[in-house]
Amino acid sequence: MVKILGVAGSPRERGNSSLLLDEALRGAKDAGAKTSKIILCNRDIYPCEGCGDCDKTGECTIDDGMDKIYNLTTSANGIILAAPIYFNSLNAQTKAFIDRHQCIWTRKVLLEEEVTDPATRHARRGLFLATAGANDPHAFDGALKVMNMFFAVLDIKYYERLLFFRIDRKGAIKKHPTALNDAYAAGEHLMVEIARSLGELAE
Repeated sequence: MVKILGVAGSPRERGNSSLLLDEALRGAKDAGAKTSKIILCNRDIYPCEGCGDCDKTGECTIDDGMDKIYNLTTSANGIILAAPIYFNSLNAQTKAFIDRHQCIWTRKVLLEEEVTDPATRHARRGLFLATAGANDPHAFDGALKVMNMFFAVLDIKYYERLLFFRIDRKGAIKKHPTALNDAYAAGEHLMVEIARSLGELAE
């Protein structure tokens, strides 16, 4: 069965990006995926300290909630990450989560280890959902560069991204004419693409 992990980066419970994530996961689940979700604000995740300890072992020495997350991000067939844009980049909680994957980068690049399953790596796909209050579509540019790197480190092919600007107040995404339906469809399509890549669906 296709496993899809949702990552909720918003510090607001039921915030706009979180609502998008829930719809995308619902679409993936309805299409047949086994879904799970991490709410970053409910986890103890400290920033990367730049200590360099992982250069030797590929293991992060910070003892916090990330210990149980690494296995999820490296084993899922698909990742849907949803986050708000703060100051033209990802919000702090999401950025800390991504920065703490430095140890995965170390394993892959410096230590030349396999960080994902070679048998299913070709099918790994990612979806990025983001909202920004700014009236500027370029508000996402910084976040997109970070997401490109994050997915690349995890051997994930960027499948799709849904970006909504002029979405500021909590719940504003509900008034967008297509956003929630678009997120549902994106989650559904993500599941189908992964399943086809794994040979679980006929072409």
